[in-house]
Amino acid sequence: MSMPAGDLAPRPLTMDRLGDRDELILAQSTSQCCRCCCFQPSINWVVAEGNNFTPGTNPYALDSVGWLHEESSWCGRTWSWILPGCRESKYVQHSGPAPASIMGENQGWFTCQTGEITQGLEESDRAANVVAIHEKKQTCGHCWTFLLPIPICNFCPLPYLETTNAETGEVVGKTLYVCDLCCFVPKYDIYDSNDNKIYRLRPDTCVAGLCVQCRCDGKKGKCCRVPFYLRDPETLDKLATTFGSLKAQVDVLWAGWKHECCTQKNAYHILFPLGATKDQKLLIMGSNVLVDVTMFEQEDDD
Repeated sequence: MSMPAGDLAPRPLTMDRLGDRDELILAQSTSQCCRCCCFQPSINWVVAEGNNFTPGTNPYALDSVGWLHEESSWCGRTWSWILPGCRESKYVQHSGPAPASIMGENQGWFTCQTGEITQGLEESDRAANVVAIHEKKQTCGHCWTFLLPIPICNFCPLPYLETTNAETGEVVGKTLYVCDLCCFVPKYDIYDSNDNKIYRLRPDTCVAGLCVQCRCDGKKGKCCRVPFYLRDPETLDKLATTFGSLKAQVDVLWAGWKHECCTQKNAYHILFPLGATKDQKLLIMGSNVLVDVTMFEQEDDD
């Protein structure tokens, strides 16, 4: 007897399926509570369908269709505590359900992860169903976080992530943190494989463009959040989606008090631009990770 369609688990997020997705959820599986200095672990992620999330519920309990694991050195993770985005990192993206080692993280909050690989992650899992690799070399951080985040723009290279399609072995593009006169407004330029700028990722602004504008609207987001909108790189107009008036964006989800306060895991809702190719969607997923690494990961640690 066949199962009802509504009871079927979502299929793995292969590249072909990614091309058909208009939205996704990208959520950390790694707790950020009480993690700093040498206690900073690699940050792993789960990917879920974007149309089955209810605000205030647990996005990590959704059926995962993909997952990402980070490989970075102990030294890089330690220094990243005060220089967000500085560490050399590799995020390997897989299709299919996340393994038990990823879903069962955080057994000991004060465990110091000394190696590059999350404890318990098998070599077979590391090599299974690889879809993409998002990686960067060591760079300057985008700010100092001794007491308050203070943007620094006079150092280079700035944080970036380069995305490679693992099926073809080709680099599909990169996301680069942008520093200009409005240094308190985080912004990112997204380039294709030919180094053409295809998107600007940036929140709305206020005070004549000098500050970010918080939002308290939306069905899936949380109050006082900062959505990052995908924009035309020339006009900076927000790009359309298949969801009517909703614009293409990376938005922060409200995951309930337990996960917001106790585990401090970050979860995001991605709405892809209308007409985006599967390689461009892959690239935007990498952009989401870079936004978290530079803007939100260390805020949770402080």
